Formats: sequence, structure tokens, C-alpha cells
Amino acid sequence: MNKKTLSVIMTFVLIIMTCGNVFATSSADTSNELKQTQDNKRQLEAKVGNLNDQINGVIQKIDKNKADMNEIAKNIKNTQVKLETAKNNSLSQNNLFKKRIRAMYVNGTDGYLEMVLSSKDLSDFLSRIDTVTRVIKFDNDIIAKLKQNELAIETEKKTLNDENNRLQSLRTGNEVILVKLNNDIKQQKELLSKETSKEQQLIAAQNSQVKQASHPTIIATANTTGSNQTLSRGGSGAVSSSRVLSMQATAYTGDGITASGSPTKRDPNSYSTIAVDPRVIPIGTRVYVEGYGYAIAADIGGAIKGNRIDLFVPSQSEAQSWGIRSVNVYVLN
Repeated sequence: MNKKTLSVIMTFVLIIMTCGNVFATSSADTSNELKQTQDNKRQLEAKVGNLNDQINGVIQKIDKNKADMNEIAKNIKNTQVKLETAKNNSLSQNNLFKKRIRAMYVNGTDGYLEMVLSSKDLSDFLSRIDTVTRVIKFDNDIIAKLKQNELAIETEKKTLNDENNRLQSLRTGNEVILVKLNNDIKQQKELLSKETSKEQQLIAAQNSQVKQASHPTIIATANTTGSNQTLSRGGSGAVSSSRVLSMQATAYTGDGITASGSPTKRDPNSYSTIAVDPRVIPIGTRVYVEGYGYAIAADIGGAIKGNRIDLFVPSQSEAQSWGIRSVNVYVLN
């Protein structure tokens, strides 16, 4: 073997040994970084899951709060009707009393006292006293009962109004919590997306290193021609001010108070009411729904989860006619 051949062999051995050491170190670093990334990803997934559970809990509270507010609104309406009826009864009784006094005047009697004093004898006197006493007691009892009934209804109305105010305050508090949780879960999902992307890049890099380690001559050649790697799939870029969502749309009916506190509304010339999952479309967001029109996300529902919306319509027949449709929902600026 001549010196030239021996030199080539020794150079080739040195290249293999050097590359092997480099790839071993690089592979270990990549493996450690991948493990750390996967640990971070698991922690973020747990946080997202926990936040989802919290959001589900708040949505259930808002849904119950909405049902309670609708029940209170119905009771307040009924109580107002009862109060007006009681006041009308009091007015009728007062009118009846005035008619009795007027009748006595027409008959030549100025009042109960004159009626008693005009008695023919003691027996007639006692009889008239008893009659007047009974009439006065009857009037007083009726008036007292009517007043008591009015007072009880007024008290009931005040209690209902106080409870409605408490529910309004609770609704506002739940909305604040929901907004914070939505912001938190959005941040965690963004971090999770970055960690997932990083994990995929590291796995690709690790696989590439394994292949290169098994083909050292190819590595040497590749290293001499540069290292233009395309491991990243690219960022998402600037977030647009509007989105288009593909969603399943159903319809519901029944006038009432929404989760946001406003009454349900269907107005083809303005913004109608829709129910959403606030994790997908935040409460208060204005949208355009294909086949339905402009709407505002003002309500939620226990069955409205993910990419699903519920559209308010005035009648049951319209709700049945709508059925279930796949629609594009345009989130407006």
C-alpha cells in the first residue's frame, strides 16, 4: 500500500469519527430539547383542559342564570297584573261605599248617625245600631283586606325586583369571568400551537440526523453544499380583523331574556339574536350568517358547543322550517 492510498484512508476514517461525534452530540441535544418540548406541551394541554372545564362551568351558570331571569320576569309581569287587579278591587269597594252614602242622602238620610237617631223606639234603636255597626265593620274589614292584599303584592313585587337585580349583577360577574377565561385559553392555545410546531420540527430534525448518521459520506457532501433547511411550516402571519367560520346552524324560538340580558329579537333589517359557544364566538360579536342575515352573539345554550350556532326566529314553524344547515358565518370588524 503506497503512502497516498494510506493517507486517503486515514482522512476518510477521521471524517467518519468526527462526524459520528458531532452527530452524537447533536442528536443528544435534539433529544433533550424534544423531551423538554413534549413536557411543556403536556403541561399546556392540561391547562387548556382545565380552562375548558372552568368555561363549561361558567356557561352552565350563565344558562341557569338566564332561566332564572326569565322566570323572574314572568313572575314580575304576573305580580303587576295581580297588583292592578287588587287596586281595581279597592277602587270598586270605595265606589260601592260612596254609592251607599249617596243612596242614604237621596232617601233623606244624611248619615249613619241620623239613621240611628230617627229610631221609633228602643228596639228599633238597638236594631239600627247593630245594623250600622255591622255595615261599618264589613266596610272596614273589606278595606283592610284589600289594603293588606295590595301591601303583600307590593312586597312580593319588591322581592322579585331585588332578586332580578341580584341576578343581573350575577350575570355581569359571570360575563367578566367568561371573558377572562376565554382570553386565558386563547393564550394557552397559542403557546400549545407553538410547542406542537416546535415538537414536529425537532422530530423531523432527529429523524434527519439518524439518516445522516447512517450515511456519513452523504453528510460530508451535504455539509459542503450549505444547510438550507425547511423544517418550519411557517407562521400564521397577521391575524385578519374578520374571519369566516363554517358552522352547523339550528333555530330556536320563544321570547325571553338572553344570557347577555337583552331580549331575544329577530329583525331582518338590523341585528337579530343568535346563541353561540363563547369560546368560538365571544358574546357581543356581530356576524353575518348566510341565509339568515346580520346578527349579534347575545345568547348561549347548553347544547351549543364548538362550531354550532342557534338562530332566534319568531315562531316554531320557522324553527322547524330552518332545520339544521351548514352555513358560513362572517365575523364582522
